[in-house]
Amino acid sequence: MRLLIIDKTAGLASAHERHQAFASLPKVELHVFGPSRWVENDRTVSWVDHGDERYVPHRGTVCFPGYYARHFYSGGLLRVLRDVKPDVVQLLEEPWALVSGETAFLRPLMGCFDLLFYTWENIYRPWKYPSRLSPVYARIDRWVHRISVGAVCATQMAETVLRQKGYDKPTAVIPYGVSAWYFQSPVAAKDLDRPLTVGYIGRMLEMKGVDLLIRAMEQLPDAELILIGSGADEGTFRNLANECHVENRVRWVSSISEEEVVGHLASFDLLVLPSRTMPGWSEQLGRVLIEAMALGVPAFGSSSGAIPEVLGREDLLFPENDVDVLVAAIQRIREDAAWRTEIVEYGRRRARELFSWERFAANMGDFYRNLGFL
Repeated sequence: MRLLIIDKTAGLASAHERHQAFASLPKVELHVFGPSRWVENDRTVSWVDHGDERYVPHRGTVCFPGYYARHFYSGGLLRVLRDVKPDVVQLLEEPWALVSGETAFLRPLMGCFDLLFYTWENIYRPWKYPSRLSPVYARIDRWVHRISVGAVCATQMAETVLRQKGYDKPTAVIPYGVSAWYFQSPVAAKDLDRPLTVGYIGRMLEMKGVDLLIRAMEQLPDAELILIGSGADEGTFRNLANECHVENRVRWVSSISEEEVVGHLASFDLLVLPSRTMPGWSEQLGRVLIEAMALGVPAFGSSSGAIPEVLGREDLLFPENDVDVLVAAIQRIREDAAWRTEIVEYGRRRARELFSWERFAANMGDFYRNLGFL
């Protein structure tokens, strides 16, 4: 099977691992197409040659780099479809994204390859999208639903939403994985007879619940908070830290590269993702939770969106917006050493079993076999 993956994040190091795992599938000739330049978490990423012959990279020129639904290719996509002549095209894109519509438009000109897409969407919005381009997205979404042969969903919630929209073709729930870096560098057990280090990595936006962590610091005088990321609400959060008189125990770090995440995570005693559901958004996965678990760092999250699916047990969750329960969970990390050891071992095991790139590729291969491609 000649497989072409269209992936906006193809230039990231973690994406290279994903594609290496894909290329190990038997009977697969893998080609990967993506932008030579992309913007991920406010950082520009240039796709460099890794010198790996297990798959063939193809680079294109993208318009609106960094916009997940709005980006499309001004150069390269037609060429790669013409030259590769794929049997199957796997979009690692939402079915309503502009690049999905672009691929659907070119499909009848390029031999009518079998088309699959990948969806994270976990809120049912009947053909409505958070953009002025909503009518365009709706037409693309319906079109791609009609011509695709199957869909891969990031979570059970995403699959439920897809079915609510009337999608009746084969689906599989296959969440993304995380880099092997996290599995190869486990954090040693820590002595917590010192100020506790609570960490957060992500966007500085209201929906991410960073304000809850700042308020928690009011009740945790023997703790410090490290906030890594950037976003439109950072100024509001800095003001809140001053109002709560915890500014001396909050450290701010601007956006970091994906290669730097391991070192920062390893410095945390625990990582918290305190997301809150808002109109039009709930947490779609929470990849940083998986990275923490794989590394051996205790990870906690709110009940928003897919976080319960990722963490998999109640004692690692707190109700959205509930600072008191969050504080109690943080305090337990220090006070209950046996529980801390248990959740670290649980997290590493769960991450390896469910969220490695090898598992991702193997599950995708199983889905392709079920569809008769392999």
